[in-house]
Amino acid sequence: MIGQLLVLASLLATTSAFASSPTDPCVASPPPTAPAAPHKKTAFIHVDIQKCFTNGPPKGIDNDYAYCNPPATGGTDNCTRLGSLGVAEGATIVPAVNDLRHSCLFEGVFRSQDYHPADHISFASRHFGETPFSFADGPLPFVGYPIELACTKNSTEEIKDVACCLVDAAQPACMIGANGTTVCTQDTDPENPACSACVGPDANCTKMMQGMWTDHCEQGGDSGFATGLEVDDDDVILQKGKNPHADAYSIFMDNPRLHYTPLNDMLQEEGFEVIYIAGIPFDFCVYWTAIDAIRLGYEVYVVEDATASIGVPNGDNTTSVDTAKADMLLQGVKFVSTEEVLTSECPAGTENMWTSRRNRRKSRRLVEKYGKVVTLWTHGVLSQP
Repeated sequence: MIGQLLVLASLLATTSAFASSPTDPCVASPPPTAPAAPHKKTAFIHVDIQKCFTNGPPKGIDNDYAYCNPPATGGTDNCTRLGSLGVAEGATIVPAVNDLRHSCLFEGVFRSQDYHPADHISFASRHFGETPFSFADGPLPFVGYPIELACTKNSTEEIKDVACCLVDAAQPACMIGANGTTVCTQDTDPENPACSACVGPDANCTKMMQGMWTDHCEQGGDSGFATGLEVDDDDVILQKGKNPHADAYSIFMDNPRLHYTPLNDMLQEEGFEVIYIAGIPFDFCVYWTAIDAIRLGYEVYVVEDATASIGVPNGDNTTSVDTAKADMLLQGVKFVSTEEVLTSECPAGTENMWTSRRNRRKSRRLVEKYGKVVTLWTHGVLSQP
């Protein structure tokens, strides 16, 4: 009897060992553990989070980040401070942006700064007088009204030499005066090369629609960064829009999209592959920056609740916000929330941007290498032959 029990125990042990054997054809082997995806070097870009794009809180409200919409932009609020191109929700995004900069994902923080000279090409007052908009009895129906400009495209010029001019005063966008008359006057500025080079049938120029804005973000005005925005000495500041004759929504290209700024070369040299964007306005500077970044091969995320929009009418019951978001989705831009960014898994060896010595060193090295302020309009390369 004892012998039989020993034989049975031996058989059971053999069966158990066979069943657990990795070579057992009847039992699936556990899947191999996939290696963790390598961390891609990631930049956080603040687009134009400046006083010019934010209003102060309504009178009687002690909150610098409160929504404030004055009569000039269709609201009824009495704001304590009006940005020169104030966006009603502009100040409300500052707390989220302050939280985002602490994310462990980022190895560099870049802050773009719209930094216009007086009488900039995008200022409606340059073309339509001191009171250009309808809320001040001017000829243009709304802020951001698009007018066609002609821009030089000489293959030898650098981005600092790009020039655009209002040369066609009979274009459809101008024919909105009484009885269909033009409200435009041809620009003949002798200091603007496009005003002579882009006149006539043989002109070698390109055409683009340019929004007409209030005088905003002037170098001697309210172009500083927004009240309460958390900044650091290791942030790189990217100044754009300094060319008086061409506008700059994107931080990667001029508005005619003829030339690149030096930023792409800088990011490529440093190995950045992923870009997260927050800022103002969503439907112009954030949008154009995101689209250009996608076309340049970056993986792009827009932190939607850390943006604020202007909302220029399209004339079909939609606005520039609808156009911008649809195009960004089509081009492959991904939308995330502040919460999703802040709860993302950290790369190995990091905690957050503020405390991680690794990320702080890398960010500081960018400033040491490129300088605290990078002017994007000093030189650049043609986007195409």
